[in-house]
This record gives sequence, structure tokens and C-alpha cells, in this order.
Amino acid sequence: MLQNYLYLKPTSCYNMTDTNQRDTEKIMQLRYEIPDTFWSLFRSVNREIYMESLLVINEEYQYSNYFLTKEICVQVLSDMNAQKQVLLQREENETDFDMLETTASRILRWLLKTGWLKKIEDYSTMTTNIVIPDYAAVFIEAFERLTSEELEETELYIQNVYATLFSFQNNSRVNLNMLRTALINTRKLNKALQDMLHNMDKFFERLLDQESYGELLREHLDGKQA
Repeated sequence: MLQNYLYLKPTSCYNMTDTNQRDTEKIMQLRYEIPDTFWSLFRSVNREIYMESLLVINEEYQYSNYFLTKEICVQVLSDMNAQKQVLLQREENETDFDMLETTASRILRWLLKTGWLKKIEDYSTMTTNIVIPDYAAVFIEAFERLTSEELEETELYIQNVYATLFSFQNNSRVNLNMLRTALINTRKLNKALQDMLHNMDKFFERLLDQESYGELLREHLDGKQA
């Protein structure tokens, strides 16, 4: 699940150029388009599932020209559910009738209802298309950066440990220094995972402490400038 590795780095590598500054100003203007229900994701008991769902939809979205059909979105979410066997808890505003839907349909309905996704009806083909609003794309990009960059660091530690242990087992010429190297990398990996969990908690705590939509968006933008 996303909660196993979602975190915010203590120091960010994002440098603000003039172009980025103009982008920031544009993003700040988007806050007026954000519906009130949008922020409920950060308070939801299912927030990690919704974030993962947005990431897989966004990945599929990148391969499309303009939008995804509702059927494709449901299929993508169904594939994610089949792989991860997610346990979607009941939301406060869900009815008994809503609970009869599949997990994929419930996720998509919730993301549409809260404004993370939008529907566009094509009446000429009787097709419902799904798009990602600009303001939602800002946060989805943040989710991607939070999950991808440090994964590369932790995977490097894991690879080093396995490579060292493999060499020690299969090469009689190596000595105990190889084991010490593996131990050092294991400790570094453990520390990286501890930092990841700690910063993830701090990130969500700061988001939940914001009292207005503008402050929440500003918290995201300040994180990119740090």
C-alpha cells in the first residue's frame, strides 16, 4: 500500500526558476476551481487507496490522447484491486445501495463525487469519459514524487545488500569486510525507512492542520520551494 512508502523528504531538490515561478502563480489561481469536497481525501480512512487509485489512473491517462472512458477507469481500478486485494472501508456518506457496487466502481464514484476526477458526457457516442482536472493533477504529481524518488534510494540499499551477500556466499576469496558492508547498508536502509514513515506522518499532519484551501495548496507549493 501507499502508506508503506509515502513520505516527504526533509530537504527538497526542487529549485524554483523563473518558469517555475510563473507555473506557481498559475497553480495558485487554480485554487478557486477546487470544490469543497476535494479536501475530504486527506481526512478519509481510505486515503491511501484513493491516492494509489489516482496514480494508476494517471499512469493510464498518460497513454491516452485526451481522456479515459469510464469503462477503462473501472478496469484499471479492478486490476489494481485484483493485484493488491484492497480493503475499502465504508465512507460516512455511502448508502447501503452504494455498498452493493464493486470496489472499483465505489472508488471511481468517490473520486468523481469529491472532484478529483471529472466526467465528460459524449452524447454522440453515448460514452462517459473521465478527465483529471488541472488542480487535481498538481496533487497527483506530488503523490508521484513522494513515492518514486526515495524508492530509488531504498532499492539501491537493498540491491547492495543482496549483491554483497551473494558475493560473500559464492566467492571464497572475500572476507568478513563484505559482511560488514552488508550490515552498514542494512542499517542505512532501516534508517531511510524510518525517515520515510516519520516524514509521511509529518506531511499528513501539516495537511490536516490547515484551516483553508489556500493554506493547504500553499503548503504543497512551499514544499516544492524548500
